[in-house]
Amino acid sequence: MQLVEQGKISLDADVNSYLDFAIPATYPQPITLRHLLTHTPGFEDSSKDTLTVNPDKIIPLDVFLKTHIPARVFSPGTVSAYSNYGAALAAYIVERVSGMPFSAYVEKNIFQPLGMTHSTFVQPLPDALAPDMARGYYYSNGAYQAGSFEIVQVYPAGSLSATVDDMTRFMIAHLQNGRYENAQILSEATARQMHTPLFRPTRA
Repeated sequence: MQLVEQGKISLDADVNSYLDFAIPATYPQPITLRHLLTHTPGFEDSSKDTLTVNPDKIIPLDVFLKTHIPARVFSPGTVSAYSNYGAALAAYIVERVSGMPFSAYVEKNIFQPLGMTHSTFVQPLPDALAPDMARGYYYSNGAYQAGSFEIVQVYPAGSLSATVDDMTRFMIAHLQNGRYENAQILSEATARQMHTPLFRPTRA
């Protein structure tokens, strides 16, 4: 929405106009950022290759998106269904338009202004934040074993590491239409647009 506010992207443009590969034209209607942000692009969702605990097996986002294009099973804007791929596609568009890695963009334009000093999309965790991460455990051979940090290939879906305190700052900024203390991450008009329902399912 910051990039929309700056006139760098349009919510209603075909996402292919921002990509260096093409989402197949399965339906006459193109997929737009409005569809991605409302989880109505009509993608089939898949969990293949979405998670790893091995940093050496991280697939760059552009490679993942180009090699894991899901089937389009609904006409865009008609069915709401959570899409990891759609969220990742939106992040990739942010990267291509801003010229910055998604994690760096969010760090500069959201985390820093709001004072969210214990939040990151970087995977694996930066050394400064790693000691504060809660550990996950699994039960094996009669005992609980400490698990490894889970890396989400399709960032930003599920890849934010943050504290409750940091998330309250983000929530307050939304409750105050883009403002937290002296920081303004969105204009009030853009924040109100972001908070306006953009999709309502129709009754059968």
